[in-house]
Amino acid sequence: MKNDSKALRNIVLISQLAICVMVPTFLCLALGIWLDKRFGTWFTVPLLFIGMAAGARNAYVLAMDTIRQEKLKKDKAQQDEIDRKVEEYRKRQEKDSSEIKR
Repeated sequence: MKNDSKALRNIVLISQLAICVMVPTFLCLALGIWLDKRFGTWFTVPLLFIGMAAGARNAYVLAMDTIRQEKLKKDKAQQDEIDRKVEEYRKRQEKDSSEIKR
């Protein structure tokens, strides 16, 4: 079950990355084509590069944010495990000390 949710999360992340790259690229391309037809200029190529750069930046930010969230989850799980083991150790010490006093 855990692997299924991780696989689904990865599919969603890949889809988000693709959308983050494609949307600015196609919007800038469409704007460039519209400007070229309207004014007879050559804005398509520069706007296409701007759109690709914006998409790459969006993908980078999304990937880094996802990595940071995964690291925080992992650190929290590790800290919870440490806290659980420390609590078990304290209970065992209290039990042992109460048995020694008897």
